[in-house]
Amino acid sequence: MKINKKKVVILSSVFLVALVGLFIYRDYIAKAATYGWMQTTWSSLTSTTAQHGTDNNGWSQYSAVDSSVSTGDSVSIISEVTSLEHTSSTDFSAGESSGTLTTGDQVSLDLP
Repeated sequence: MKINKKKVVILSSVFLVALVGLFIYRDYIAKAATYGWMQTTWSSLTSTTAQHGTDNNGWSQYSAVDSSVSTGDSVSIISEVTSLEHTSSTDFSAGESSGTLTTGDQVSLDLP
């Protein structure tokens, strides 16, 4: 039985593609997770770290929070209403600009 070069190349290529596919599939399975995570509330500021497998349900702790975030049964951002009124050339002159600032009875900002 005589096998020509073309058949050897084709069979080797098919084997190589199958082998690479097997390693990719195996790597994908190795990265799969078999557990879930449930953060039920944000009621406890602590430095405690959750442990895999034991603390994945009913977790209520967190390690840091910004002052504009409200925590408890849920998390929300605290809105801040700020009003700013500039009515004189002194108010505008105190700031910085990248263009030309003209003040007087009227204020204008000429941008480049």
